[in-house]
Amino acid sequence: MSDFFKYGVFALYALLIIGVFVFAFWIKRTRDRRISQLQEDLKLKIEAGFELTSKDIVIIGRAYDLSAKNSREALYRVYKGIKSPDEFERLKSLVAEIEKEEPFDTMPDEVKPSLLRVSELSYKSGEESDKHILTPITNILTKYQELQEEQKKTRKQTNIAYMLTVISFIVGAISLYFAITAPTASEIATQLGAMKQ
Repeated sequence: MSDFFKYGVFALYALLIIGVFVFAFWIKRTRDRRISQLQEDLKLKIEAGFELTSKDIVIIGRAYDLSAKNSREALYRVYKGIKSPDEFERLKSLVAEIEKEEPFDTMPDEVKPSLLRVSELSYKSGEESDKHILTPITNILTKYQELQEEQKKTRKQTNIAYMLTVISFIVGAISLYFAITAPTASEIATQLGAMKQ
């Protein structure tokens, strides 16, 4: 019974590790499939003549549960594969609009339009000092976003650690039970003596 339990614990840990790898592979594959689906959707919308904006790309990407970065990646793939000159020109202006927003990519959606407008005005003013007016603001907002992301990541890690703690406790409790109920050395000697007779 003891060997059976020992192998069972090893098998449980092996299954847990394999499960983590399978889950990570599944997440990556799901994300890649969603990017491909978004890419096909964008291609169909562009071929149908829709006038898309950078915000439309992000919103459509959210419908596929994708981040703004992944949504842009899908658009860049569509941009690469366009064959028609008319569609290429429309996408060219859309990609240019997205590239203007990319420096503010880590900023919250609520402040992006304001930052873009201030950036536009500062470059039009002609003053050299105006071109750097957004640097402290974007630095502070970037740090804020990083703190929020770190907090989300910490919360997720805490939940995973909690689940692993519960699983380890259960495995440990079962191991302790079998260790306590295992036969003692004198009982084993008695059994061996009985077998020899």
